[in-house]
Amino acid sequence: MSNYNFPPGPEGEGKLGCLPEMRANPMEFLEKVALEYGGIARVNMGSYYSYLVSEPKLIKEVLVDNYDKYKKNTRYKQVRMVIGEGMLLSEGDIWKHQRSHAQPKFTAKSLDKQVDWITSLASDFLDSWDANVKSGKPVELEYQFNLLTQLLAGVWVMGDGFKPRAQEIFGIYNQIRMNWPEMTDIRASMLKPKNIKREINFRKALVRLNKCVYSLLEEYPSIINEDIGFLKHLLPRENVEQSIKSQKRSLRDQLLTLFVTAFETTATSLCWTMYVIDKYPDVQKRIYEEVSRVIGEDTPTAETLNKLNYTEKVIKESLRLYSSVHSFSRVALEDHEIGGYRVPKDMTVIISSYVTHRLPQYWDNPYKFDPSRFDKDRMVGRSRFSYIPFAAGHRNCIGSYMALMQSKLVVALIAQRYTLSLSEGHKVEKHAATTMRPKFGMKMDVRSAAA
Repeated sequence: MSNYNFPPGPEGEGKLGCLPEMRANPMEFLEKVALEYGGIARVNMGSYYSYLVSEPKLIKEVLVDNYDKYKKNTRYKQVRMVIGEGMLLSEGDIWKHQRSHAQPKFTAKSLDKQVDWITSLASDFLDSWDANVKSGKPVELEYQFNLLTQLLAGVWVMGDGFKPRAQEIFGIYNQIRMNWPEMTDIRASMLKPKNIKREINFRKALVRLNKCVYSLLEEYPSIINEDIGFLKHLLPRENVEQSIKSQKRSLRDQLLTLFVTAFETTATSLCWTMYVIDKYPDVQKRIYEEVSRVIGEDTPTAETLNKLNYTEKVIKESLRLYSSVHSFSRVALEDHEIGGYRVPKDMTVIISSYVTHRLPQYWDNPYKFDPSRFDKDRMVGRSRFSYIPFAAGHRNCIGSYMALMQSKLVVALIAQRYTLSLSEGHKVEKHAATTMRPKFGMKMDVRSAAA
């Protein structure tokens, strides 16, 4: 290797280096590092170092030019315990097979065929907010959108067998999230002792989740012929019962991977989208006018959703400022170089969409909410690696089209029925959890759109 120098970066203080700052607020800390040290920085995490890569051309070097020199970061064992060896965490030939097999069901053409039943379920769900209009009781959007997106994801992934289990699985997954073990390695545990009670509750909820999925799989042969779910795509036309028995664990992993990755990020991004629609009255006015002009009082279809151009720009700009997945990481499989700097084997490379989406050299006035950034003429010449809400490269999010489609659909259905406004006194703050969620939820008052 021609150059063995390391990139500059913060050392922090004491034995833990920058780890306390990283744990306290990873988004703001990484942004500060990028602004001070540039597009690639070496961060002292105590007894180990990580690299932050934020410059788009260097992100391309990691995710595209040198993709075969990295693997997904699987340090957080709890993620693997929940979703197993599905597409998110699998590697090599297993991942290639899973991805290529799933890809046809994630094309725009295939997903547009699902719009009718998705619209029906979402419409029925949102009608329940009429009670809030009458009572004046606000809705907790984060809770509501998690319910809705879990229902849509569950039925799309697992089929009609999910519907009678929807409420139970929602409760179970909420227990998993509430009891997610915060510290996953010895270095991190120095900051805070391990919570044994949370660990026990987490494992109990996981047992219940497995039981639900396995019971759904056992019942599936009786409904497969009429079913619409992705599960049908994973099974042969003959010997379905035997195939389920022999692949039970693999099917469970693939289903839960698609389910979890499909609902949580979409629910979070919908929260932030409705927040900015309320925050900027001119944006709200244009969206409501577009929905009225394109769809009116009709039921949304794939064709009309694809015509909601301004609404899509608002969602994309919301994703720029409030990316559900604020960062992700890769682990180097061998020594190599990025940007002329040495990347040693086993080095964790962090890529933060939160940081990259705020780089002033790529985004004019980056903290301003401006949907026109996604006008075609303003996108000319902009690196596609400067906007990565769905990651990038060969392991980008397979469900990006689905996420945008569902978000446009829900925004349109809400615009046809309601006007939402942040409840007086409700505090909104970004919080880095499994997604960048609103720390105190998103409580909003609901009025009839016709009022």
